[in-house]
Amino acid sequence: MGFASPAVRRAVAAVAAASAAMAVAAACTSAEQDGADDGVGRIVFADSRDTTRGRQIKRLVDQWNDQNPDERVEMVELPENSDDQRAQLVAHAQDASADRDEDASVGPDVCYDVISIDIVRTAEFARWGYIVPLSRREFDADAFLPRPIEGASYNGKLWGIPLRSDVGLLYYRKDVLDRAGARVPTSWAELRRQAMSIAPANNMAGYVTQLGAYEGFTVNAMEAFWDTGAEVLGPDGEILAEPSALRPGISRLAQGVAEGWIPQEALTFNEEGARSAFQDGSVLFMRNWTYAYQVLNSSGSRVAGRFGVAPLPMSSSLGGWNLAVSRCSRHRATARRFIKFLTGFESQRTLFTQTGVAPTRKALYDNPQLQRAYPHLAILRTSIDRARTRPVTPYYDQVSSTIQSRLRRAVTDPKVMDRELAALRTDMLRAADGR
Repeated sequence: MGFASPAVRRAVAAVAAASAAMAVAAACTSAEQDGADDGVGRIVFADSRDTTRGRQIKRLVDQWNDQNPDERVEMVELPENSDDQRAQLVAHAQDASADRDEDASVGPDVCYDVISIDIVRTAEFARWGYIVPLSRREFDADAFLPRPIEGASYNGKLWGIPLRSDVGLLYYRKDVLDRAGARVPTSWAELRRQAMSIAPANNMAGYVTQLGAYEGFTVNAMEAFWDTGAEVLGPDGEILAEPSALRPGISRLAQGVAEGWIPQEALTFNEEGARSAFQDGSVLFMRNWTYAYQVLNSSGSRVAGRFGVAPLPMSSSLGGWNLAVSRCSRHRATARRFIKFLTGFESQRTLFTQTGVAPTRKALYDNPQLQRAYPHLAILRTSIDRARTRPVTPYYDQVSSTIQSRLRRAVTDPKVMDRELAALRTDMLRAADGR
């Protein structure tokens, strides 16, 4: 079988998505006229595989079902990988709209009524009509942290409610820095200096992060760009990927690898790869998400009680997952009430204390009991407040893939950096338009 070029595949995908959006919009009309917004009954909730300690998401679903026997929720677990999850959600949304178009009496089992979507997918799912807008007043949007709410919005409308937020943190070996009489670095220059001096003096690698060929690389690249004053896309989607502006940010990652304080292994690392290296006790600094805190402090960890966390020495990319109501849902009233339950104070408290994920409700950060029990809570709040959203576009996958393919070459082989930066802008013009 022959294979189309990436550009052709992206164009075909864009056309298919546009067609699907029109089909979804047409198919949902009868459902809305039949009172789908007020519909009450059983629903299906699709989330990534529940890997939390004690399966806390599943426990919350069971708690809901015990309290609401007439509005039971069936939980469907999707792949952990965000790209795989997206593909399954999109395929299911298209299938559900097609089935409902053929038979308006089709029941809710063909629809994922409530879906959990990666924050970077908000624009895509809203643009193609897979989800419906939500009322800021109904969900008391002001009770949530501003950044997660921003990440759940698109074109002036709220499309999801933040279930769990995420942000990059700087994990560091507190015991090693204390012995060296050094403070935690608050700039990239300080990080580099300590990674090149304190780390080798203690037979340690300097700094690990996620530079593998996946979304983690895009995250690190965006953080480097922001810290050096560069942007990839403007607020209206205009291309700002000027090679001269992007060069300082990507150059410092390449420099770290060339100088050796970012080990070569980091070029293959995802979150778990970096976490494992740090937890083995062989790394001074690590950039990772909030989940790593509890894992590193667990029994058997070589660094338990010996590390600290601080805000990154640059703005972090905002991470997290939003709960949205699918347009195909016929029981949207139940769907919205279930979202309120999962994102309520008590549910979020459980998720934070049991799994370590960052809450999205302001009240949890202001809770004195939690502040005493979790000293890093204030650091989470500070980091989320200063975090930034990655490029907001319905074609985020194409944009991110372009950044990864072009700029990983620039990091691994600085001799081709100028060529790759020039090509990046050309590719971005296509990617940001869905081609």
